[in-house]
Amino acid sequence: MNKALPLLVTLCAALLLSACGAATTGGDPVAAPAPGDYVAVARGQVGVEGGLLQVRAAVPGLVKAVSVATNAKVAAGQTLVRLDDDAAHIAVQLAGADLAQARAQQAELIAGQPAAELRAQRLAAAAAADAASGQELAEARAALGELKARVQAAAAAVQAAQARLDAARYQLALYTVHAPVAGYVARRMVQVGARVSPDDAEPLLELLPERPLIVRAELNEAYADKVRPGMRAEVVLDAGGGRSYAAHVLRLGLTYGAVQLGPQHNQPDDARDLECVLQLDAPGLRVGQRVRVQFLPETVRTGAE
Repeated sequence: MNKALPLLVTLCAALLLSACGAATTGGDPVAAPAPGDYVAVARGQVGVEGGLLQVRAAVPGLVKAVSVATNAKVAAGQTLVRLDDDAAHIAVQLAGADLAQARAQQAELIAGQPAAELRAQRLAAAAAADAASGQELAEARAALGELKARVQAAAAAVQAAQARLDAARYQLALYTVHAPVAGYVARRMVQVGARVSPDDAEPLLELLPERPLIVRAELNEAYADKVRPGMRAEVVLDAGGGRSYAAHVLRLGLTYGAVQLGPQHNQPDDARDLECVLQLDAPGLRVGQRVRVQFLPETVRTGAE
């Protein structure tokens, strides 16, 4: 009995340590191979496909209203910012008036065309019966031809006026800034009363698109041939106590580029790394977080599978 008691205590302690180790993993549970079992290790940063969207004004103007706040969820096409558009509204009204006048002139000319055609026909019949002179017939036909030319010119004037109205309406629409995609307002930098321009260094807003999060990892040249699309990986958040999240490789870059996150241990300052993009299989991370990516061999699978 005295010999069995120490063995039982040792077994219980081992089970408790194993449970504590499993509780440190965040997101989807990931198998924890020994450090030497990883195919490759790289540093990366959490992002979103295409990056954050900088929303800018398309025309210069004075901010009249801002419809959203930071962290607000927005739908594609939703109004975000309105600029003072009084002058643009006046331009639309003037263009509309020009179009109405052009249509009225066109209608007046078209209305007179049947009478001119009828007169020319009657004079042609009268001239054939020697009841009208050829001079009168020639003048009637010339008047009809001139009228038809004026009708065509009026039609062209209507088209031009319509184009000016369309352009004025398009210009008016530019004074309202809409969300290009669905997402969240990551930052709002504009206030009512501010004067803005498309050339401003700072955008009106930054949007986080509603898309799956990715990790852009910098893969050392020595590991490039060991990683392929579809390979499983665990993304470790060092600042979060070593919590890890399941991910898989989406694609590898076609060219090597300069290191963006700083050289790794024993890596020269002029090192060239290959970009590796991974998609996270579950939420839990935020854009901009620095992570460590540990690529798993083909025989290792996440616990979610």
